[in-house]
Amino acid sequence: MGKKKEPPKAEVPEWVVTFGDLMSLLLCFFVLFVSFSEMKKPREYQKVIDSVNEAMGFKGGMGLAHLIESANNSMVSNQETRAKRDGNKKSTDVNNNKSVQGRQTQTNIVQEGARHAIGGSIMFEVGSFELSKRNQDLIRDSVAPKIRGLNYICPIVGHAWGLEEKRSGMGFDELAYRRAQVIKDFLVRECGVDASILRVESAGDTEPMSLGDGSGQAGGSNRRVQVYQTGRTVSQTHPDPNFTGAGG
Repeated sequence: MGKKKEPPKAEVPEWVVTFGDLMSLLLCFFVLFVSFSEMKKPREYQKVIDSVNEAMGFKGGMGLAHLIESANNSMVSNQETRAKRDGNKKSTDVNNNKSVQGRQTQTNIVQEGARHAIGGSIMFEVGSFELSKRNQDLIRDSVAPKIRGLNYICPIVGHAWGLEEKRSGMGFDELAYRRAQVIKDFLVRECGVDASILRVESAGDTEPMSLGDGSGQAGGSNRRVQVYQTGRTVSQTHPDPNFTGAGG
């Protein structure tokens, strides 16, 4: 009796065919992904998106809104228009926005950044801008050592407050300025601080620390001078701070 022939074995497993189809689809997906990542013509790209949405019946879902109108003011839609307007130049090639020239052809504005208080507030008596012995010691010990030898600009801000100081004959701005000026003179004359880094400012009565009991009479904390340090250097604001003639 003859032997029964065995069925021929498949040379390639059946799962390989399915795996090959999946890899082909994945390759096509990444090819399209790379192609869309380099948008040369945004309007044609938008047409492709609309066609895909129409084919898949996309109408939006939760949290999405279906827009019938096209976004003509979007960055993508305006990209081609801007390129034609600027002669297909890169944004870094040339400044296409010419500023309007004013009266001053040159300006120098340097932001000082954050201010850091140096030492504590230096208090004054009512209507006075004279330095007491206590204030002199405070300046020598707590203020001068921290700014001596620095190249950073240090504003000295004076303050004034109260009806009694208003009756002293000087306005708040003048009294606050004289208090700050006295501190500057003492720092330069007695403490060896470079005068070029010091800036005298008057805040008048605009920055009180305390309003007291509401009667308009605040405590001594409003009759003060505060020294600050900024992040702006003297060389950023003056071409020749030592007047050596190098600045022309």
